[in-house]
Amino acid sequence: MGNTRSYQGLFIIHPDKEEAAEEVRGSIKSIISENSGTVVDEKTIGKKMLATPIKKQKEGIYYEVSFKAEPSAVEKIVRLCRINTDIMRTLIDKVKASVAEE
Repeated sequence: MGNTRSYQGLFIIHPDKEEAAEEVRGSIKSIISENSGTVVDEKTIGKKMLATPIKKQKEGIYYEVSFKAEPSAVEKIVRLCRINTDIMRTLIDKVKASVAEE
């Protein structure tokens, strides 16, 4: 893992999966770790109203993950999260390195 970068992922989980949200969060973490990523931090923001409906749903469970991975692995992570029907949206951004990390 020579070219590891920091990423911030935001996932919107289907609101009907509230009881099984822990299982969905576990699957997100396993997708990251199976693709040579390392979860640094995670937090469940909770159920919120969406600005625009997604798949006829007006709310979703927001889940945020900070992780480190190689750039080539991020494409695989996004693809695998899009395949998962419990995850309505996936957004992964690269975190800019601060002066202290450089």
